Amino acid sequence: MNLDKYLVVPGAPGVHKLVNSRPNGVIIEDKKEGRVRFVPVRQQQITPLATVAVYTFTDEGEGTVPLVDVFQKMLDLHESTPPVDPKSASADLRAYFTAVLPDHDRDRVHIGDIQKCIKWYNYMREFGVFEDARREAEKLAAETAAEETPVVVEEVAAPAQEEKPAKKATKPKK
Repeated sequence: MNLDKYLVVPGAPGVHKLVNSRPNGVIIEDKKEGRVRFVPVRQQQITPLATVAVYTFTDEGEGTVPLVDVFQKMLDLHESTPPVDPKSASADLRAYFTAVLPDHDRDRVHIGDIQKCIKWYNYMREFGVFEDARREAEKLAAETAAEETPVVVEEVAAPAQEEKPAKKATKPKK
């Protein structure tokens, strides 16, 4: 799953797709409202989802797990352990997140962070963002594989031509 083109903008609920960037801002697509709009970077703190991570106790990397991996675990567990309501009690939110990511750092991952994560997940699942991201990742992988595959060019022998007899040398006329 590739979430490089998906952003979170304060004041605009949900997750938005990056359509284009300009020197003074970005153009985003809002799936819920079905419209495209401009967001100035001077007025808004824009956060790409690919840069967000969750603190963990693991020794791998920097002690964080990318949000993309957390969303994938939530998708994998959706049938057996559906997400709780983001307005649930703190204990319920923590229990759900522990089921999804057992080694998350309970001191640095706050209840508000868990609520945001669940809200973003529900929004993205409802509006088909995960399917779009999966399709884009497959398309990118296919393009990369096509570029990496060497093109074999077979040499085709040119048809044999009959040799013509050489012309006799003639003396130049004066």
